[in-house]
Amino acid sequence: MTKPKKKILTTMFLMFMGIVGNAQVSVGGGDGPPHPVPQGGPGPPGLPIDNGLIVLFFAALIYGIYIIVKYSKKPSQV
Repeated sequence: MTKPKKKILTTMFLMFMGIVGNAQVSVGGGDGPPHPVPQGGPGPPGLPIDNGLIVLFFAALIYGIYIIVKYSKKPSQV
């Protein structure tokens, strides 16, 4: 095995062992998995995603038709 291959394999092995070792650490400081987070109310207020989705779809459709018509009227340059 060549020296660069050995370096690559060694590096990959050490990275893998770091990930495995980190996965073995107990988060809560005790035995077993950490306790689940209690379910609360809705998250913090943010921007609504679904209110203007239909308008956005039709705007994109109209813009796409505009671009297609614009480039179809152009004489082809062959």
